[in-house]
Amino acid sequence: MPRLDVRVKTRLQAWVTHYKGETEKKVAVHDLSISGLLMDGWTPKINDPFFMRLELSEGNGIEMFGNSIRIRGMGAAAQFYFPERETLLKLWDFIKGRIHDLNICPYCNEENKPHSEYCEKCGWYLNFRDQEYLSKHLQETFLQRINNRIVGLYPGRVQKVLNLLDKELLAKKGISLDEQFVGTSSAMLEVFSIIRKVALTENPVLILGESGTGKDLTARAIHERSHRKSGPYVVINCTTIPEGLLESELFGYEKGAFTGAYMSRKGKFELANSGTVFLDEIAELPSPLQAKLLRVLEDKIVERLGGRSGRKVDVRIITATNKNLEQEVTDGRFRIDLYHRINTFTITLPPFRERGEDKTLIAKYYLKKFCSQEGVSKHFSKEALEAINLYPWPGNVREIINKVRRAIVISETNVLTQADLSIEAADQKTASLLREVKAGIEKQRLLEVLEKTSNNVSKAARLLGISRPTLYALRKKYGLKS
Repeated sequence: MPRLDVRVKTRLQAWVTHYKGETEKKVAVHDLSISGLLMDGWTPKINDPFFMRLELSEGNGIEMFGNSIRIRGMGAAAQFYFPERETLLKLWDFIKGRIHDLNICPYCNEENKPHSEYCEKCGWYLNFRDQEYLSKHLQETFLQRINNRIVGLYPGRVQKVLNLLDKELLAKKGISLDEQFVGTSSAMLEVFSIIRKVALTENPVLILGESGTGKDLTARAIHERSHRKSGPYVVINCTTIPEGLLESELFGYEKGAFTGAYMSRKGKFELANSGTVFLDEIAELPSPLQAKLLRVLEDKIVERLGGRSGRKVDVRIITATNKNLEQEVTDGRFRIDLYHRINTFTITLPPFRERGEDKTLIAKYYLKKFCSQEGVSKHFSKEALEAINLYPWPGNVREIINKVRRAIVISETNVLTQADLSIEAADQKTASLLREVKAGIEKQRLLEVLEKTSNNVSKAARLLGISRPTLYALRKKYGLKS
């Protein structure tokens, strides 16, 4: 059976770091291909993952992940993983420059006619002068590569591979998915589903969630998937603009409306005409402006400060808050008619601590993003990933972004540790207790809402900001009868 990839006999130096973050060890590398290599000087266990810095020539190196697949004497055979295409291309250029004798097929070692484009014995493509050779060879051998990698994956992981393939196929059709929406937890999959549905409507959307959960990102995702995506997207944070200036910022003003108003000026709603306005921290909007916002929602009319007549605007309004708006209404701080008007669709973002495996997925996403920006290559140690999973993340996604960005700067190696992330060790017993407390609070809230709605599933789900299937699942989880 022919090899999957061309192998060259060159000898190189490399430095490996075990996935647990142990000190780098120098090894000798030979029999190099884009699939893997043989190395001497280090004997890991079978299937041990590692990080490698391979010196192709002086001042020219690459960094990649590998996995030991066979132990041989005082060394090992290793398989490569290539999360970055650029690294693969660099390695292929090195290998291609060392393929000389084409009278012998480098895949099956059988004699071959000179200048043949395909080997007569194994059938592999041999025109190494073709600029697209690597892409063509990878496509030709795609199924074998998938079979080699898929063996150790759980069914759920196989599904994720298929999801990635589908994402690429959608991109080919011009349907782009926001990479920053990372996650496979049930709560976030539900959020993604709602975003896709409400984006194509003109209805107002209310986004609820703790500070740092991504309300601004959600609002922008709705706009970018809507029919208004080519129009303006205007963001207004109701807490950052002084109350005395907020009205003129939102609705604009006419010349002479107040001292210093030497000319008329459009407000945010007029500037967002044919687009979307995102009102963040809507609960902080002063009562007089709540009435004016209601008119915009109902009549699509804004009235400038000092103006005598209204002006028609065509905007979609998305709002967000980290407060309990129902309680704000009950306490008289928020208009009930405005609450019902902005609450046509509600998206409730889960806190980061409740997002399971999403925590490490998001941490890795931002690590990759920031490393690319800084021109460095780093990865998390096993202990760091465990700490990310156990840490309660009071600052939600915003906190993980800041910690990862800081860790990249202060880390002195290519392995980011728990200390680099400034995460205190979490005691397992404490973490378990926190989960129990959370479950108790969740169950009590569910019981209260079901009692309040006389066990009406639709009403209860609406009050909790979740779907009916999610409510059924919670009821089953806590053994609550219908």
